[in-house]
Amino acid sequence: MKCVMVFLVLSLVVLMADPGECFLRHIWRGAKAAFRAARGGWRSYHRQRNMNQIGRYMRIMSQQRARQRQQQIQQQQLARCRAMLG
Repeated sequence: MKCVMVFLVLSLVVLMADPGECFLRHIWRGAKAAFRAARGGWRSYHRQRNMNQIGRYMRIMSQQRARQRQQQIQQQQLARCRAMLG
């Protein structure tokens, strides 16, 4: 019975309010803005995380390439020394 009474009173308040006094629109706009801000923050967090992973991958690949180049140079130098000696 209490729920019915509360529903009737609240519906009366909503129906009796003038269109200019509607605060539900402000609440709706605020909730929408908060949701959009949260979604934008979530997206930027994931975008930044992905960029960090890509950067880490690129650094690892660059280090591996540098090691391979260094090994090739050392092998070439060793081959030259062997050619000079023998």
